[in-house]
Amino acid sequence: MWPSSQKVWGPLCYTIHGLELSRVTVVNSSLQIVYDTFVRPHNEVIDYNTRFSGISQEDMAGHCQSLKDVQDTLLSFISADTILIGHGLDTDLCVLKLLHGTVVDTSVVFPHRLGPPHKLSLHSLTAEYLRKIIQESECGHDTAEDAVACMELIIWKAKEDGKLKKI
Repeated sequence: MWPSSQKVWGPLCYTIHGLELSRVTVVNSSLQIVYDTFVRPHNEVIDYNTRFSGISQEDMAGHCQSLKDVQDTLLSFISADTILIGHGLDTDLCVLKLLHGTVVDTSVVFPHRLGPPHKLSLHSLTAEYLRKIIQESECGHDTAEDAVACMELIIWKAKEDGKLKKI
């Protein structure tokens, strides 16, 4: 389908200077994890936002990479031709401090019936279109599960759009 497509998922934690990236998970169009790492925030963490991020203080106590190391790694396999797929990917790219020209955002591809600025949640989209329930863990979101869900939604949408063109 898209051999160079990637889904980047980056949960955030609250620090003394605002939101910062705490983990990056990337899956490919075959729904396989190609990169997954914890990111060491620059500033002191106030709240790990575990309910949404799925990340705890214990997770961050292990091996974490600097934002610069994460950027270097991502740029080693994401090129200008890569299609980035995500849900609210503008936020992910902002905290990664990266710009990219080809982005497919599920919150735009599947718009809210009331239009912007309203957006449907990833949980709602996967339930409605994929008939799949995600984000049910009491430990918070699973970054890989969310990344896979975004990729599955876009694959589903591409197949549905292909069916319409045949009619």
